[in-house]
Amino acid sequence: MKGFSLKKAGKGAEQSRTVFKNGAMASVLTAAVLAAVVLVNLLVGKLPKKFTQFDLSQNGVYSIGEDTKQLLAGVEQDVTFYYLAQTGQEQKNLTAFLDRYAGESKHVRWEQKDPALYPTFAAQYGAKDAAEGSIIAVCGERSKVIDSGELYQYDYSNYYTTGSVDMLFDGEQQLTSALYYVTNGDLPVVYQLTGHGEAALSTSLESALNTQNIELKSLALVSADEVPKDAAALILAGPTVDYTAEDVQLLRDYLDGGGSLLVFTDASAATPNLDALLAEYGLARTPGLVVEGDANHHARGYDYYLLPDVGYHEATQAVQDLYVLLPMAQAIEVSETENVSVSKLLNTSSSAYNKTAGYDMTTTAKEEGDTDGPFALAAAATKTLGETESKVIWVGSLNLLNAGIDAQVAGGNSQFVLGCTAWLCGQDTGVLIAAKSLSGDQLVVSAGQAALWGNLTTIALPALCLIAGAAITIRRRRR
Repeated sequence: MKGFSLKKAGKGAEQSRTVFKNGAMASVLTAAVLAAVVLVNLLVGKLPKKFTQFDLSQNGVYSIGEDTKQLLAGVEQDVTFYYLAQTGQEQKNLTAFLDRYAGESKHVRWEQKDPALYPTFAAQYGAKDAAEGSIIAVCGERSKVIDSGELYQYDYSNYYTTGSVDMLFDGEQQLTSALYYVTNGDLPVVYQLTGHGEAALSTSLESALNTQNIELKSLALVSADEVPKDAAALILAGPTVDYTAEDVQLLRDYLDGGGSLLVFTDASAATPNLDALLAEYGLARTPGLVVEGDANHHARGYDYYLLPDVGYHEATQAVQDLYVLLPMAQAIEVSETENVSVSKLLNTSSSAYNKTAGYDMTTTAKEEGDTDGPFALAAAATKTLGETESKVIWVGSLNLLNAGIDAQVAGGNSQFVLGCTAWLCGQDTGVLIAAKSLSGDQLVVSAGQAALWGNLTTIALPALCLIAGAAITIRRRRR
C-alpha cells in the first residue's frame, strides 16, 4: 500500500488554484469585452445615421447630393417630415433615406404617424385623402404633402426597343423641394400667356413646376394693362397669332423693368412683332427646319428629331447627363448686341443642315442649297439695363413641350424647362435633382468566363486551402 504524499497533494491544489485563477481572469475579461461591445453599440447608435448607414446601391439611390446637403446645412428653422405608414409596414429604404436628411441638420427630424392610430392627423395639413406612404413636410405654419406616388416614376424610354420599363426613385427631388418650400417665404409666380393660340403646358410639366415650388398662372395679355408686378417670368408657348404692337410694348416695358421671358416657337407660325422684340436681345430664328446628319444626334429613324449637345450654363445644370429631344426644330441665330450677353444652350453637331422649305420639304436628305451646321436650337440672353438685368431664353421647338416626347427621354425635356424657368426666376438651379433608377446594370459574362471563375471558386481555392493547412500541420509536428 502506497503512502499518502503531501507534496503531491500540495502540487495538485496549487494547479487547481492556478486553473481557477486563470478561469476567473478569463471570465472577467470576457465580461469586460461584452460590456465594451454593448457600450460601443450604444455610442454608435447615438451617432448620426450618415456615419453608420452606407448606400451600397449601384446608382446611389438612397444617397443625397451635395446641393441637398448645402440646403440642409443652411436650414435655421425646425422642420419635421411626417411619414404616414402603418407600424410594421414601413419602407425600410425610405426610412433610411429620411434618416440621412435628419443626420445632415439638427433642425430636421422625421416622425412616423400610423394612420390607424392617428386617423385625423393628415387632415390638419389638408391631406385628408393622402395615400399611405405619403410624407408631410411641416415648418411652422407652412406644410407640403408629398404623395407616395410622387416618390417613384416610370421610364418608358426603352419600352419600344427592349420591352422594359425602368422604375425611378424621385425621393431626393421631392423631399428637397418640400424642404425648400416650407423654409422659404415668397415663392416665384410664373405667368403663361394666353389669347394668341399658345399651347397649353402638359399636366406633367405643370406638376414638375409645382415640385420646383413655382406657382403657374395664366395671363391674357390682350386684356391686361400691364404685366402683373409679381411676375417672376413669362412663358410664351408657341403663339400661332402674332402679338400686336401694343402687346409687344407691354412685354418690352416688363423686360425693361428686369423681367424674364421663356419663349417656344414653331416654324409653322410667323410672329414678326415678337421676333422684333427678341432681336433686341441678339436672337433671331432661321427660316426652315434643322435636320441632323449625325446618327448620334437624332432619334433612331427620325433625323428631324434632334438630340443636341447641352451647353454649359446655369440653366442647363440639371440636364448635363440627360437627353433633350427637339422634334421639328428651328435654328436660333445669335448676334452681338450692345449690353447683351448670349449663351447657346442646345447645339447640333457640325453634320446638321437646315432645310429652308421647312414643313414643305419633300425629303430630309441633304440637297443643294441647304445650309450647313452646327446650329443653336436654344439660347439664353441677358441684357444689362443700368442696375437691373432682363433675361430671355428662346427655344426653337414647341414640340419639346409634348408629354409623349418628354417620356422618350425619361423626363429630360421637363428638366430642361425647369432649369430654364428656375434660372429666369432667379432660383438656385442646383435644387433640380433627377430621379435615380432602381434597376442595376446586369453583370454579363461569357460561358468561358463563367467556367473560369467557377473552377477557381470550387476547385482551385479549396485545393489551395487544403495545401496550406497540410503545410502548417507538418511544420507544427516537426517542432
